[in-house]
Parts: sequence; C-alpha cells; structure tokens
Amino acid sequence: MRIAGFKKQTLIDYPGNISSVVFTQGCNLRCGFCHNPDLVLPEKFSKPFNEEQVFNYLYRYKQLLDAVCITGGEPTIHSDLPKFIERIKKIGLKVKLDSNGTNPTMLRRLIDSNLLDFIAMDIKHRLNFGLYNRTVGFAINKTIFDNIRKSVNIIQNSGLRFEFRTTVVRSFHSKKDVAILTKQFGQNFKIQNFNSEVVLNPELELQQFSAHEFEQLVGENQL
Repeated sequence: MRIAGFKKQTLIDYPGNISSVVFTQGCNLRCGFCHNPDLVLPEKFSKPFNEEQVFNYLYRYKQLLDAVCITGGEPTIHSDLPKFIERIKKIGLKVKLDSNGTNPTMLRRLIDSNLLDFIAMDIKHRLNFGLYNRTVGFAINKTIFDNIRKSVNIIQNSGLRFEFRTTVVRSFHSKKDVAILTKQFGQNFKIQNFNSEVVLNPELELQQFSAHEFEQLVGENQL
C-alpha cells in the first residue's frame, strides 16, 4: 500500500484511544478545500513511506497503543488495504478507517471480514448530486454518487461505531445545508471548519466561516 506518512501516537484521532495514524497516498476526489494536497495530487507526492517501518513500530510499542487510524487521501482505493489491516489486527490493535465512501464494495468487504472497529466517513454536502459534485471538484458521476449513498447505508447498518462529518466552507455550505445534514445524520454527525491555510485549489478563493460564525453553526445544530 502507498503510505505517505505515519504519526506514531495521537490522542485525538480515535476518541478514547491512543493510536498511530497511517496516511495513504492518492484520492479519487478533488475537493478544492482539501488541506492535504500532497496526499491527493500525484505531482505533489513524496516518496512512499516504508510499510515495514510502520509495522516494526507497531510491534515494538503495541503495549502502549490501542489502535491504528488509516486515513488519506482515500484508503479504499488501495486493493491491498484488507491485507494491511489484517496485519494490524494480528498485532491486537483496533482499526479506525477514514473514508469518502466512494468504494462501498471495499467497505462491505472490510466490515464482513471483521477488520474494522470504527468508521468515519466524510460527507461533502447534502446528498444531492449537483451540490455534491460541485463540492468535490466535479470528480464524480452519478454511479459514484450512488456508491456514496450505498456507503452511508452500509455504515449506518454495520453495527460498528461510526461518525459522519462535514468540513463546512462558506463558499459551498449554508446554515440550511448544515441543518439538513444534522437532521439526517443525527448524533453521529459532526462539522469541522474549513482551514484556509493550505488548500488543493487556491484559484477558487474559498471563504471560511469566522470562528464566531462556526460556533453559532455548532450551537444551532446541536441535538
């Protein structure tokens, strides 16, 4: 699997757990507000991280860890993801997967194989094809959009701990959009504010919500 980076320990990526984080290289979406362009755009890719270095660390410090978070990029575009996770599970660690939901077949395979403990799916916008496609840089067709909807259903019925989250951008999302998403996804839904410091497409001149506006958004949509 193409690994772009590895964080040895974190307390925030898997709530309630000490985890390592594996960052995969490559993504099939082109969200202009993405804050990890080096994981998405091939021309920005660095030399892949040595997979064995990751496992050497996990084996050595497994007593100090609870889990491994696999994020991206988009992890599910890698066909060897199941084998990679199998190695993690054999060490005795839990696995949290971050995904954009474009590959429900892979999600189903991982869930049915008992390889996941937590799934976090990025919901880019309301589940409307036109809005969604604009938000992800016009990178999807209706088949891929249907796959995203399938992934939502799979995750909701997985029996696993899960979370849906949306990065809110003033240029794409309104208060009404956030309210609709909150109503649809309920207590498993979270929003995070767009970070304008590093973006995939600077030409879009994207606008973020102010800290005060974001606090209002969170407050207005708490269940």
